[in-house]
Order: sequence, then C-alpha cells, then structure tokens
Amino acid sequence: MYFVMTDRFMDGDPTNNSPPGCDPALYDPHQKDISRYMGGDLRGLEKALASGYFNDLGVTALWLTPVVKNVWRSGYDLGGWKTGYHGYWAQDFLDIDPHLTSAESLSGEPYSDDTEGRMRHYQDFVKLAHSKGIKVIQDVVLNHAGPVFYYDANGDGIFDVTKREEWLQPFLWDGYHASAKWANIPKWNAHRTQPDGPRELLGTRIHTRGTLSRLETYGRKGFSNDSLGKSDGEEIMCDFYSLRDFWTAPDSEHFDELVDEFVEIQAFYLETVGVDGLRIDTVKHAHHEFWDAFTTRLRARLGPTAKDKLIFGEIYDGNPAVLGRYTWRSDWPASNEPLLDGVLDFDTCFTARTYLRQAGKHFGSAAALEKSLTTRTAINPADGRPFYNPNPGPDGLNSRQKMITFIENHDGINRFRVDGITERRNRLAQGLVMTLPGIPCLYYGTEFALADQTAKIGEDSETGRLMFFPRRNAPTITEVKNSASFTEIRALADLRKRLPVLRSGDVIPLWVDSDSITDDDGLFAFARAGEDGENFAVVVINASDEARVTGAMELPASLKSAGKVLQTALVIGMGNAEPSPSVSATGLLRLQAPPASLVVYEAIPAIK
Repeated sequence: MYFVMTDRFMDGDPTNNSPPGCDPALYDPHQKDISRYMGGDLRGLEKALASGYFNDLGVTALWLTPVVKNVWRSGYDLGGWKTGYHGYWAQDFLDIDPHLTSAESLSGEPYSDDTEGRMRHYQDFVKLAHSKGIKVIQDVVLNHAGPVFYYDANGDGIFDVTKREEWLQPFLWDGYHASAKWANIPKWNAHRTQPDGPRELLGTRIHTRGTLSRLETYGRKGFSNDSLGKSDGEEIMCDFYSLRDFWTAPDSEHFDELVDEFVEIQAFYLETVGVDGLRIDTVKHAHHEFWDAFTTRLRARLGPTAKDKLIFGEIYDGNPAVLGRYTWRSDWPASNEPLLDGVLDFDTCFTARTYLRQAGKHFGSAAALEKSLTTRTAINPADGRPFYNPNPGPDGLNSRQKMITFIENHDGINRFRVDGITERRNRLAQGLVMTLPGIPCLYYGTEFALADQTAKIGEDSETGRLMFFPRRNAPTITEVKNSASFTEIRALADLRKRLPVLRSGDVIPLWVDSDSITDDDGLFAFARAGEDGENFAVVVINASDEARVTGAMELPASLKSAGKVLQTALVIGMGNAEPSPSVSATGLLRLQAPPASLVVYEAIPAIK
C-alpha cells in the first residue's frame, strides 16, 4: 500500500491550483508553506499511474488522503490559520474538491464544471488505477466535518473571523454552545455541510436526507487543548480545534439517521465510483457503538461484494489493548464478529522507530519491537480475549492478517527520515516494513528517501508534508526510479510475490541483542512461516554500521528445517554488492548480516 497526500505528490494540472472563487492567498506557488495548497492533484497521480510508476515500485493499492470538497481555510488550528489542503475538513461529502480535479480527462474529453464533472474525474481516476492492477483506498472522516459553523460569541450574527472565540469555545461537559451558526464565506468554502438532501450522481440516486446539514447532528460542545490525550469520554464529544464534532452517542435521537446517512454516502463511493476500501480517520474519537452500527449496516448494504472491500481505521495509540478494541464489537462477548477489518499498527510503528530512528550510527534495542510482534497473537490479560480479533471477516481473513504495518505518516510522528537520519537508515526502515507481518504501507516520497531536514528526532511535527514532484528543482521520475531506495523496495515487492510466507506467514522471533555477547549488537532476527512450518524464510536486520552475527541458536521445532539450508534471497542496504553467505539450517546456527543491512534467507532443500 502506498499512502499519498494528494496535494503533495505531483502538480499535474496547474489550472486547478486556485479554483474559481477561491481566495488566491491559499495557494503557495513557491511550494514551501506547508499550511497552504501546493498544487498536487488527481492529474499528477494519473500521470504517474499511466507511466507505470506505481507498478514499477510494486504497489498494489493507493491510499489517498480525503478527496471530498473541503472548507479551504480555518482561522485557528495547530500553529495558527491553515488551509484544508490535506482533505480532512469536509464540507461536502458528495463532491470532490476542485483543487484536485481537472476540466478534461487525461485523454482530452471535457468534464462538466460541477459536482457531476468532478465526480466523473474521480471515477475515471479509479478506473485508471484498476486498469493498472492497483486498488484505491479512500480516506474518510466520519467523526467530524470541517469548520462549517462558528460560535457567535458576541451574539451579533456575524462571523468575526479574526476573533479566536468565534472559532473556538471551551469544552462543556454539560450542555452545549447554543450560539453555533452556519458559516457563509465563499472564498474559503466555509458553508453549511452537504449534502442537504437526495442527490443523483453518475446515474445513481443517492438517498441522503440532509442529516449532516442540521446543527442538532453536532455536539457543539467546544474544544479542550488536551483532548487527544484524554480517555475519559471528552475525546469523543469535543471539537478538535475548529473541526465540528458529530454527535455519535447511541442514545441520541438522530443516531440511526446519522449512521444510515454515512452508509448511503460511503456505499456510493464503494459501489458506483468503485473504490476498494476505506481508511477511517479518528476512530477512537467517536462512540464504539457508532462503529458497530456503521460497519454492520455498510457490509449488509454491500452484500457479497463486502468481501472485496477493506475497512481499516486509525486509532492513534501504541497500546495494543486500545488498538485491538476496535477489531471487536462493543457487545462482545455476545458477538465475536469483527468490527474493523484491520487497524494501523501504531504499536509496531512506535517500537520499530525506537529501534531504528536514532541519530548517526546509534540504534536502540529491538526488544520492544519483538514484544509488539508477539502481542499480535497474544491474549489480553485484562479481559481474557485476544488483543486482535482472530475471527475472519467477509473475505475469510482476520484482523491480524490485515493489520497495516508502517513506520511513518503525515501526522505528528512525521517522516522517518528527519535531521540526523541517513538515507541508508531510511532504506533499512522500509525494508523492515516490507518484511514484517500485515499489509506494508509506504509513505509517499520514501521511495526516494525524501528527507524533512527541518524536523528533529523526538519531536512531533507535520513538516514532512513536503511536495514530492514540484515544478522546479525536482527529481525526475526517472531519477527516482533509479535510486537505491526505489530499487530496493521494488526488489522486496518482487520477493514478497515469490515467497508467499512474507505476505501471510506467521512471525516467529528468533534473536534479539543478547547481553552475553557484543558481536550481535543491533541485530534482530525473525522467521516468517506457513502454518505447517514447511515453508519459511528468515529475516535478519542489522542496525549497526559493523558486520554482525547472532549467537549460536537452534531454530524452533515448529519450523521443519531438517534437510534444508538457508540461502540468501536478498540483501537490503548494501545494494546487493555484498551478499551474506548461505547458512546451514541443521543444528545450531549463526545468522550473519553486513553493516546496516537487512538480509532475507530462504529455506530450500539441501542438495545431496
């Protein structure tokens, strides 16, 4: 999976950088201010698709930041005023933002200048991706809309956009702010949320009821600065800065109507537009029962095609008990059915970064990473159930198999490669992502080791939301494809095709730094094996700048290693110039890895 911020990949159509009626100050032609639009669009992604860029990288799914029409500017967000370039400030859930669409198709056929035309372009984009064998995952936000209303603090009925208190009001545990009024600022597309009733798009009647365009659908409880860290219910009920929180409580009068509205909208994208899955934002900020109802009703609506759609979510937390909670329905143990198909694995992300995201030649311990991997199949002692739901979804796979494995993203954890992180260490990190269990997810630009040189290790920052292919001083696609990072990711993707255990095999930790020896410092080794243990591969990652070797060890009895040897299949980090020697898999063995490398050993029958 390749996660791309659509506004930051490639400016394929400069004519949409400042759409008609949009405040021109919201676009940065120099592509330096990450708070403003930079010009990336669907056309840029289409050009990359048409050139075979993603196929050459080995990508089989594109995850796009939300494409729906946004509020284009907010007065107060983290760091001051910002734009909705990222897509998470929805204003119209059944329109595509004009910053992303073009006046004509890739082949030159005109689109109408309206919602129908913009949706037609998005559908054509999905069709193009499918023609290249690539699925499309749509990022969706069901927890909140953008800054679509204001709090009329002084009661004058006018949105005083320079006043902080009209964007933000303090959180109320009891009651709500009755001063909320719809915004109406055309140049920022700050308007009442849409749709406000039924629509017809792409020849399909969408039976929406205008639920999102009624103020009583929103909590209107205001905002607390520490809401992201809360776990007492406030994080579920409050606005996030000027983003307006939907009231998802199961006892609310509009609960069923709100659920059904979102089912109707997302079914349109999945069925008519043809997207292949949903990544759901801010899951832990809505009531658990809301997700029960939404996923159940959406799968029922999709019927047999539900098995072909992936629904995974973002729970921004490293605790497996919190992450795994959303693979279970809230009425467990009465129901064992899966809730989300999978979740973004922040647990593995955080522990992998502790191991590898260290400055210069330094590295951390892989012990926490080893523990997080074993937790995927472990029992939660607090309630006696597995952390992650082992029961299969409509496609026959369970949440453990559909975890999304990643090591960087667009939020505060930022790019893996910041000041102090070398290109080679970044390549090592991507190699780890590609060999761990789950669905590996790459963040756009990492295939060129794109660096955020302004950010520091250990700080939260969104500064890594860089333009990848700007119009000036940019690497060409050819240069990117010839880079060591791109070449290694492609080689790993090819190896995943050739060795199925790297895609679906269990993970068996084999070796992590031992206090008793020093020549293994920085090493972590694990096996990927099928259920019968007959087919397996071994991965050894060396975070040190020195050649390392594990201590003598015996492979677990679950691996049928008798009569087999481990043969080097791929070496990452060394450009394959110094392959590690083959190692016998009989008796005790020691696994070797060159400096700053990842070695994949393949178990093959010994030649007699």
